[in-house]
Amino acid sequence: MRIQILIATVFICFLGHSQGKIDRIRNFSLKPDFPYKRNLHHSIQPLIRANPLNLETNTSDTVIIEIKKINPPLFSNPKEAKRPFVILPASDSYFQYDTAINYRAAVGFNFEKTWGKWYNRTLLTSGWSLREDYTQTHVAFSPMQDRNAYWFTDIRTRLGYTPNDMLHISAGIDNQFFGEGYRSLIQGDQVAPNPFVQFRVNFWNLEYGLLYQFLHDNNYANKTRDWKYNTTHYLSMNIGSNFNIMLLESVIFQSKDSTYKRGYEVEYLNPFVFFRPQEYSLGSTDNVLLALQSSYYFGSKKHCVYFQLPLDEFVLKEITKRSKWWANKYGLQLGVKGQFKKWSYQLEGNLVRPYTFSHISSGQNNGSLGLPLGHYLGSNFAELLATAQIPFKNFQLTLFSSFYLKGYDDSSISYGGDIYKSYTSHPKEFGNTIGQGITQRALSFQANASTTLSKLQLELYLQAGMQYSWGEMESRTSPLICLGMRSNLFNERKIR
Repeated sequence: MRIQILIATVFICFLGHSQGKIDRIRNFSLKPDFPYKRNLHHSIQPLIRANPLNLETNTSDTVIIEIKKINPPLFSNPKEAKRPFVILPASDSYFQYDTAINYRAAVGFNFEKTWGKWYNRTLLTSGWSLREDYTQTHVAFSPMQDRNAYWFTDIRTRLGYTPNDMLHISAGIDNQFFGEGYRSLIQGDQVAPNPFVQFRVNFWNLEYGLLYQFLHDNNYANKTRDWKYNTTHYLSMNIGSNFNIMLLESVIFQSKDSTYKRGYEVEYLNPFVFFRPQEYSLGSTDNVLLALQSSYYFGSKKHCVYFQLPLDEFVLKEITKRSKWWANKYGLQLGVKGQFKKWSYQLEGNLVRPYTFSHISSGQNNGSLGLPLGHYLGSNFAELLATAQIPFKNFQLTLFSSFYLKGYDDSSISYGGDIYKSYTSHPKEFGNTIGQGITQRALSFQANASTTLSKLQLELYLQAGMQYSWGEMESRTSPLICLGMRSNLFNERKIR
């Protein structure tokens, strides 16, 4: 019976729309094809975004204000507000070989509706996965528990309301992506989607954002899941038409600790306070993160240089002394991307110090359902990556390569590589360096060829690659070949 269900599921998947395990690299276009280009703050992006059809011939998806902008009017064409709702088949399926044959197949639907100043897009899929893997799309409310074959149901939804040109409100179950990079050190899209409420206020060249997120803490010892919360606010400023700078502050706090149940801390609902003084006034050990990110466009806006600097915790005196104190916890991203004629490229470097994003317990770290909110490697790593997109007449070729150095923990001591391990077990106060602990290196090369069936809004892709890892763990060569079919309704997964 299971085989019959699987065959039927896969057949339906390849008839409908699909989002595979390894999606194409994010669109490299530096100038979004929207009819209004004023006051863009596009370094803060939701996972659910516009269908990447040619907007010059199909403008139906310019209604999603939260994608790349908030200041323009809601509709590029008033008739779009009256269009009926759309329901399309959806799927999440692929066949892959790395160290063994692996597949994932699911069916569901994609719902889209615009009425007045409201907008909703929802994706619901359910299916069978042969293996749980950190590289695949993670489903909502389902922690990674090293399972083998399992049945899953996933939901992603975003409801938006734009009452005027200045304000946009959205809520749902989704990811947020901060930054211009291929990765994000603040919040990325590899973690499972989470419930959220978001406010974006746009005025002059400024955007103020407020984000409330409801995350989960995994307690594997007791096999329980507890709520934890993240409140984020940021101020983004465009200086001229080329330069953007953004300051961000977030606080993660747990609903209960060893002494009492806190519930939701109402003090963090205030949108006009700094969280660090609030944390001190509460006498708590909540986790406050500060971040700075910026981007500059040049060469007729065909190229962009960008950076991110998350500051988890630090003492300036210890940095100037170069003591490599364990509690100097920060990361750095620096990259450049752009276009040469029809070719697109991106070069990026990421590094995160040991113990960054970790805390006393997993209820206060920068993670949810067993995964980091930011970069998938967590902390105690350095990475270099390069990507290129080469369009041909009937298909597009994407090339990807990366190298990373990562320090892993052992069973009892935290060397700063696992954000879910308490930093109280660090073995030394000073002399902590990136890659300490069980050191491993990895070099990977991958290529992805894809073609789009525009009338069906489907993308067929074939991906092949290889990764070689070596160091203090066993050396290993891992081949990869993946064949799949997907839709482009949601944000792309990253090649790794």
